[in-house]
Amino acid sequence: METKKDSSYGVVPIRKKGDSWEVFLIHQYSRIGNNSYWALPKGHPESDETAIETAERELKEETGMVAEKILNEPIFDLQYSFVFDGDLIEKSVFYFIGIVTDMTQKLNGTEVKEAGWYSFDDASDKLEYQGMKNLFEEAREYIEKNMMD
Repeated sequence: METKKDSSYGVVPIRKKGDSWEVFLIHQYSRIGNNSYWALPKGHPESDETAIETAERELKEETGMVAEKILNEPIFDLQYSFVFDGDLIEKSVFYFIGIVTDMTQKLNGTEVKEAGWYSFDDASDKLEYQGMKNLFEEAREYIEKNMMD
């Protein structure tokens, strides 16, 4: 079995709702098996794209939304591995916080089953993979500590 490294970049899309924040989650089709799972938008870079450019493009491709502002820092990362086509894939995913004010949505039906805005508590409950849940909780802690004004 060959080991391959793979990197993706994504956005933790948030919006202000009253005195609190909401996050946009996608119910994504899995490339492995016939499954789907709740996650944050992400994807692979195209040639010469920066990490933030990739994250912005993937947000638009998967959801139709554009972030008004993407924070350069902090960057939240998720590491995991899986077997695909007989190879061990060591995956690294890096997420940026993105503030969304344009609520126009156009979901990519080949990648996204459904999606929606959720309170942080509801989002935490929806996220099934522990690594994604931990990453979201780190982002949530940062947002609640630094962006509540």
